[in-house]
Amino acid sequence: MAAASDDETTGGRAAKPAGQRAYAAIRAGILGGAFPPGGFIEEGQACELTGVSRTPVREALTRLAAEGFVELHPRRGAMVRPLLGSELRDLLEVRRMIESHAIRRICEDRRAVPGGLYGLCESREAASVNDLLTSVEINTRFHHGIVEAAGNGVLTKAYEGLHASLGRASMLSLQMKFGDSDLINQEHRELLDALSAHDAEAALAVLQRHLRPIPQLMAVLPA
Repeated sequence: MAAASDDETTGGRAAKPAGQRAYAAIRAGILGGAFPPGGFIEEGQACELTGVSRTPVREALTRLAAEGFVELHPRRGAMVRPLLGSELRDLLEVRRMIESHAIRRICEDRRAVPGGLYGLCESREAASVNDLLTSVEINTRFHHGIVEAAGNGVLTKAYEGLHASLGRASMLSLQMKFGDSDLINQEHRELLDALSAHDAEAALAVLQRHLRPIPQLMAVLPA
């Protein structure tokens, strides 16, 4: 019998494409610290980790390079890019601008807060304190949902470009104990309550408190 291809169905259900599986596994390894900054990910190592062939691994590494997670070096593999303090400073500035604008737009236009955002709060609260990857993924979806609720597609697209760096910063903040998961959950609730009341001043104050661990993280990262 022929060997199953990377993308064949398993257990009667269609499996995720091999490239997507490789991308998710390698990205999780970078965020979780299995692939440390400055280290190299070799194709053979990635194939063994993900259980797929070299072609989808190359596709995954190319995508991760485009998102800023790695730098590709011929014959050496993919180097995990360190997150720099200067990069994080610029990221914080743009993130604050986008999310603050979204908050004002939601409140001024008296837009409804999507119910799914409360569901994300519940999911994050239910996640294990040790499952940092799940917490970070939910956190990214939560803040994306707020920006999306402002109804500006161009703004939302611009924010999507920050996802990779935001995820890395959130993970590092939790790993280095600059961020407290319970406090993050509480601030998410407070932010949604302020948005539901269309109280822009209160929502912006919560956002300002919510972002305070980032300068602490910037101080310990390489410049």
